[in-house]
Order: sequence, then structure tokens, then C-alpha cells
Amino acid sequence: MAQKLYRKPLQKLEQQGVLQVTALVDRHASHAGSLHTFFPHAVVYEDLRRALEGGQSDLSLILSPTQLHAEQSVLALRYNNHVLCEKPMAVSVAQCDEVISAANEMGRVLAVGMIRRFFPAFAHLRELVVSGELGEIHSFSYREGKVFDWDVKTLAGFTRHPEGGSGLFFDIGPHALDYLIWLFGVPEVISYADDALVGGVEGNVVMELTSPVSPGSVQLSWDSPLRNELRVIGSAGEAVLRIDESDRLALSKSAGFKEVAIDHAYPADLHQPARQRMSPRLYTESLYCQLIQVARAIQLGEPPAVSGEEAKECVRVIESARRRARPIDMPWLDCDEQEAYQALHWTKA
Repeated sequence: MAQKLYRKPLQKLEQQGVLQVTALVDRHASHAGSLHTFFPHAVVYEDLRRALEGGQSDLSLILSPTQLHAEQSVLALRYNNHVLCEKPMAVSVAQCDEVISAANEMGRVLAVGMIRRFFPAFAHLRELVVSGELGEIHSFSYREGKVFDWDVKTLAGFTRHPEGGSGLFFDIGPHALDYLIWLFGVPEVISYADDALVGGVEGNVVMELTSPVSPGSVQLSWDSPLRNELRVIGSAGEAVLRIDESDRLALSKSAGFKEVAIDHAYPADLHQPARQRMSPRLYTESLYCQLIQVARAIQLGEPPAVSGEEAKECVRVIESARRRARPIDMPWLDCDEQEAYQALHWTKA
């Protein structure tokens, strides 16, 4: 995350004088040190508490494995830092409450990194839904999957933890669920299934949901290319969003689908009102807008794009789904293989 997505936006913000990176923290100093070339004024630490004790920071970016998010966020808040924590904010609702309580007690901004809220097409589709342009929403289907190819620095996401925090559902899941919550409200989980076996993590997930607006389905995969689209069907039209492209949205109201012109833009400076706005087309541009929004929350008192309370709802849905977990259907297995697979599912541990 730090190397691929945050580095360039942070460099740009340093050049603009919006912020300065003061510390790079990783328990493996070589990982943090690899960024030192780009942020030569920053001090490299192997321990977060030591970095915070230096008293040089106002804002901590928590980009660590999910299992560490809550503990590290609370620590940063206790040292009077504002916090931008990567998704999900924590592995449980109880941990979310601890982080939110610390932010409230210290009077600090708590923002959660849901980068897709800064994709122009995603925001445009929300406007179509909220405005009623698609009419009454009848259903939605969300499909996202490919062969996993992310360049990782740790195996934490592939090591099963009893409390959760690893696997596909804590990786892609928060992106999908946060966006669906943003569109349709907090859903009820009707069913959830995955293919994780005892001691391992899931690579495939299927869910059925019913939101305050409509029922829908979700399919996620780390090992199979899927359609990578969100399809929303309403009484007055149908929209198809390309999940892997930040600026593509197609709309059908009568005679076939047509691409929608996307011009949704976000503040790109710290003026009130903003003098510059940006319509991101790249992940790094979306990250830049997200960081600007956090800075505006700190300096101008604006609400962060995703607050702790909003992010908690995503974790609540994840918790609800895991309580309903069952083995994903694998009809291609014979009877003996089916029985063995069912017996090895993580819910049997």
C-alpha cells in the first residue's frame, strides 16, 4: 500500500507544502527504509510507539495488516495524532468501538480509507440511485474477481486468525460492502458461503443480501476472473459499473446501454470553498483526493469521507456474514469428496 498507492500522492502533497512525512514505521526496518529515498527527512522506526513518542507527527496513516489496525489506531490517537486507517478499520465491531471511543476522547479526526468513494463513476452511480433516476431499485449483483497478483510484503493476509482479518473477505470484501452500504444502506445478510478450510483462508465468497432498498448478491474471488461489475436494475433503468475502472458507467433506459459522461470531481486543495477540483482516473489520483479530504477534515473541520461510525457498519456486516458461514457449493466433487470438504470447512474447527 505504501509503495504502490500512497508514495506518489504523499510526495505531491509534500511538494505543495500540505504535509511532510516525518516518520516511516515498520517492524522490518528495510521495508520502511525502502521509502526513505523518497522521503529523506523522515526518520525510520521499527516500533510505532517510539515513533509517536518523538512528538513530530500530527497524522498517522495506518497501512499495516488488518489484525493490527485497531491497536495501532488507538495508540496513535492516544498520542494525539489524527488517524487515517486503511480498510477495514478493525476485525470486529468491539474493536471499532474502541477506536471510535479513543478518537472521541482525544478530539481527533478518525478517517477510514475506502478509496472507491473517490472513483468518479462510483460517485455518479450513487447520485443516480439517490436521485431516483433509476426508479425503484429491484435488484443488484456485484461480481469481482481475478487471479490474485498483489505484491505483498507479509503473509499476514494469508494466515488464518480466529478473530478474522485475513483472507479474501477482509481484502476485497470491505471495498464491496462499503460501496453497497453507501449506495443502498446497511444490508441484512441472508446467506454467506466461502471455501476456507481449517487453518486456511478463503479464496472465494458468495453472499445474498437484502438492503433497505433492494435484494442483491455478491460474488468475490481470488482465483477466478469474474465480470468485475456491479449491475443495478431499477424500474426506470439499468446501470452497469465497471469495478476495475474508475470512470466507466453504462446506463440503459430504453434502447440499449450507452456510456455515461463522467465529470464528478473532488476538492484538490485546502481552500474553503476549494479553488481546484480533480476527477481522478488513476488509483494514485484517488488516493491524493482522499488525503486532501483528510487534511480538510483536520484543518477545516469538514467530515471525513468515511468516518469511524460509517466504517463500523461494514465490519458489522462482515461479522454477521461470518456467523452464517457455510461451505461454498462444489457440485463437481463426488460424494466422498463432498463429505471430506464439508468436514474440513473452517466452521467445523
